[in-house]
Amino acid sequence: MTEPGGQPDKMAEVAVLAAAIADRILDQHEAGVPIPPEQFRMLVRAARMLLDNGVLWPSSVEYVVMEVAKRVDAIRAAASGQAAALSGDDVVMHLTQALDTRKRS
Repeated sequence: MTEPGGQPDKMAEVAVLAAAIADRILDQHEAGVPIPPEQFRMLVRAARMLLDNGVLWPSSVEYVVMEVAKRVDAIRAAASGQAAALSGDDVVMHLTQALDTRKRS
């Protein structure tokens, strides 16, 4: 894919990178290897960039974000009535913010 000026489509590159990060996260999870928080942050940044530019998420990105969203919802439901539903896990908070942005669209 190229843009009118002959430059590679940057959003296509971001989508490929986001899918690679999501695939890596899924592989690490399946292997029982801890997932570095920076990987989640990179995935959130890429997913948000795609979302902001109207580009659909690759299926692996969608899957990882939705699985985390389910867990966030479960934590919120378990913690209902408490002042801080999610405390301390900034990675999950980043993903939650990305989901909230997507829900508003």
